[in-house]
Amino acid sequence: MEKLIKYLWGAFLFVFPFSVRFLVYERASYRFGNFNPWVTGFVYLPEILLIVIFVMWYFSRFKINNLSFANDVMKVERFNIQSNWLWILLLLFAINVFAVTLVNGDPLFGALFLLRLFEGLIIFWLITDKVLEARHVVTILLFGALFQILLGYAQVVMNHSLGIKLFGESVIGPDVAGVAKIDLAEGVKQIRPYGTFLHPNIFAAYLLIIFFVSLKYLKYGSKLFWGAVFVLGIYLTHSRAAMLAGAIGLGIYFVFSSSKAIPFRRTVGLITVLVLVIGNFWFFQNSYAVNASDAAWKERLSQNVISKNMWSANPFGVGVDNYTLAMENYSDCGPGGRSDCQERKYLPWEFQPVHNTYFLILNETGIQGLLLLLAFLLAMFRVYWKDGKAVQIFVLLLLAPFDHLLWDSWTGFMLIAFAAGFFALENHKESVVEKIEHAVHHEPN
Repeated sequence: MEKLIKYLWGAFLFVFPFSVRFLVYERASYRFGNFNPWVTGFVYLPEILLIVIFVMWYFSRFKINNLSFANDVMKVERFNIQSNWLWILLLLFAINVFAVTLVNGDPLFGALFLLRLFEGLIIFWLITDKVLEARHVVTILLFGALFQILLGYAQVVMNHSLGIKLFGESVIGPDVAGVAKIDLAEGVKQIRPYGTFLHPNIFAAYLLIIFFVSLKYLKYGSKLFWGAVFVLGIYLTHSRAAMLAGAIGLGIYFVFSSSKAIPFRRTVGLITVLVLVIGNFWFFQNSYAVNASDAAWKERLSQNVISKNMWSANPFGVGVDNYTLAMENYSDCGPGGRSDCQERKYLPWEFQPVHNTYFLILNETGIQGLLLLLAFLLAMFRVYWKDGKAVQIFVLLLLAPFDHLLWDSWTGFMLIAFAAGFFALENHKESVVEKIEHAVHHEPN
């Protein structure tokens, strides 16, 4: 059984980017004319594999003395009160998400979100339990990323998809509506590579997180080789957010590597977080006053204004996946709106979540949801941050202000789980199973 679990877990690590999905809920999918994936429920083939792995892992590992699942989890954390606070805060956050969605949104979307949250926990447990050694996990992730980069390169060279729908490849081409492209010359368009992801930005985020997760396990020569490979991959995606987050992340990595003083590392981390908090707060309040000539940035600034107006009217949240359905009620014009704004009817493709994960969480779960999530992050740092290194977490925090993919995509949830799992693994001595065994063997008679 254990050998089969390892094989399946290794397979999942390679195939989880494959966007083979099944539509399970579409009540409002065509509300704006065209099909809108942001208000549609999907189940992905890799997540079915993940659930199978979890069931097998649970019955092979956690059925000690006929304990229930809840007792197993509590037993894992029995000797660490701070860790118990992590579970409590996460539970409160999940309850808030479902309650807000039940009242203001669609409870089925709330249920799908809770499923994704649980799947993220499964990833976390499988990593920290060392079902496969961390180096083996990293090796599979690296070669999975290499496969995606080669596929993306072929898409760029051919300027269209390769026709491998079996792997979840999207149909892309320079003349396909809704496909991300760049203008090479007048009338000449070049597609951005998708790999097997649903968007180049998701592709770029995947490469970014896998790279920073892997750095600890690579020797100097390997770091140079894989660094060049990942730079090429991220460049091909033309994701400016990933490039910026990656550049800052590398700067933090070199600062952390050059100093063994843990207080200094933590100070650098604190300054990074403070800059993020102040920057996001400023843009939340003042996006209406920022002028931008770039069309993409102009669109994002308008979304920020809509986000602020929506939160002002719904401070306790509109419910998971309900931002897109509610945004038509909140204009980026009028009081507090942009000075260059003109009242207009939104095009179908413009109905999408605000491109800022923090703002989107605030809108959909309310101020209480955002505060609970921030409290959870602080508690996680307090419990696990032993040696002052957490580069992959900072990269996630840096990427979040530029897109919504970390909150509302299957891949985004998995990337958060991988980053958190390796963060906990690298800063904690005992695995989950080791804790349970310690509890069992030292339990009072």
